[in-house]
Amino acid sequence: MSTRSAIGYQMPSGRIKAVYCHWDGDPKIKEKELKKYKDKKSVMELIKKGSMSALDTTLTWDNETRESQPLYHQERNDGWGRCKPRVSISKREAIRFWSGWDCEYLYVYTPDGWKTFKIRGEY
Repeated sequence: MSTRSAIGYQMPSGRIKAVYCHWDGDPKIKEKELKKYKDKKSVMELIKKGSMSALDTTLTWDNETRESQPLYHQERNDGWGRCKPRVSISKREAIRFWSGWDCEYLYVYTPDGWKTFKIRGEY
C-alpha cells in the first residue's frame, strides 16, 4: 500500500501550489528525495508538470528502465484537469483539500526550505 502525499511550494502571496504524488510519501523516504530540489525554481519545474505516481523512479509506465526521475500521470495520458497543480489559499485549506485525496503528508517548499506537514488530524 502506498503512502500518498502532496508536494508543492509557497507562493509570494502565501498560497500553496501543489500536486498529488501516489508512492512513497512517508517522510523517511520523501524528505530524502526532495533534497535534490534545492531552490524554488527547481520545485516550480517539478510541480508544473502535474501529479505523479512517484517522485523518483527508474521505471516508465511500460516498465522500461530510464534515468531516475519523476513519473508523471501525464505520461500515461491522464487528463490535465485531474493532474494539474492545485492552488490553495492557505496551509489549512491545502491540508483539507489533499486529505480528500487520501494524502497523509503535505511537503511545501518555503523561503526557509522544505516543510513537512502531517495531514491526518491536522484540521
